[in-house]
Amino acid sequence: MGHCGIVPRKNGVIMKMKSLAGNFLIASPILDDPNFSHTVVLMCDHTDEGAFGLVVNRVLMESFQPLLNNFDISDSSVDMPVYFGGPVKPEQGYIIYTPFNKKYGSLKVAANIGVTASQEMLFDILEGRGPERYLFALGFSGWSSQQLEEELLTDSWLVAPCSQEIIFSLQVRDRWRAAARQIGVDFHRYSDRSGNA
Repeated sequence: MGHCGIVPRKNGVIMKMKSLAGNFLIASPILDDPNFSHTVVLMCDHTDEGAFGLVVNRVLMESFQPLLNNFDISDSSVDMPVYFGGPVKPEQGYIIYTPFNKKYGSLKVAANIGVTASQEMLFDILEGRGPERYLFALGFSGWSSQQLEEELLTDSWLVAPCSQEIIFSLQVRDRWRAAARQIGVDFHRYSDRSGNA
């Protein structure tokens, strides 16, 4: 974990850590929280106050169509899967997209990748005028101050660079292992060693 810049807690001193925004958090095989088992989370924001991210490898629904009424949309020329972004505020929609465009009040999280909760972008996507590539998620993953740092110290998560290919191109079922392979971790071997196949 040294590459993350974690300083161990000493006499109640708060740990300092480099921001993980723009990276992937990859759930290790030992993480048994059902919300996050085998997930890849795109970290969107990470400060001393806490962290915010979106799961990019768990599909809630194969089609957006059943949600049209919830967003006051009568018809759509485009359909897309709906992802589980995390357990917090499951009624709130978020869009991860590329190329980045600040027009939508977006947060730039990595090279040319933005995140927004803008309904305007959602409408543009459903009308076929959206960005080149996108992922729609309901809910988000949140950590309070120091919570993520504590979880990293217990080896619940691995950190890897964000990858557009993994978010937008790779089959959902392959994203967890592919994200770990970026940092040389083979979960087949990792699982065998930990005794959790």
